[in-house]
Amino acid sequence: MIDFSGLLDYAYEQRLYDSMYHGLEHWNQVEFNGLLLASKTGADITVVRLFALFHDCRRMDDAYDAEHGPRAEEFIKRCLAEKRFELDEERLEKLCSACRLHTKTHKTGDITIDICFDADRLDLGRVGIRPMEDKMATEAGRKIVAKMNRADVSIFSQREWIRNFRF
Repeated sequence: MIDFSGLLDYAYEQRLYDSMYHGLEHWNQVEFNGLLLASKTGADITVVRLFALFHDCRRMDDAYDAEHGPRAEEFIKRCLAEKRFELDEERLEKLCSACRLHTKTHKTGDITIDICFDADRLDLGRVGIRPMEDKMATEAGRKIVAKMNRADVSIFSQREWIRNFRF
């Protein structure tokens, strides 16, 4: 069993940058988004939750940081070596791939990794960017964005709207 709360505390303490846009509030929203998407897809919830926690924890700043995903992958492996959590090889590969690729790849075809990508993309409103249907990696992500656009949800109200979303 993974102690998500303890792992979150550790990752937050070890973050490289105290981000206004990529910090704890974002991590929590990505987890919520991922669980919402996973409820319709059969994605691996453990990987989705771990992605939310790790994907931005090694950012150096809030600007374009192309290497934060690979640094997150290294941090995941360090946490495993330190016995902070355990994960089988298949899940570890999905988690590492999702972190490493989340800013560089549109879609992988693996539902769990693609849910991780969409969970992050659904929180773009926090930085003033409206998520786009054609940029989502999953059908569930596209449905949420389509409904959000039809409802003409303000960029800065998207988190609240998603928290009340029902498929």
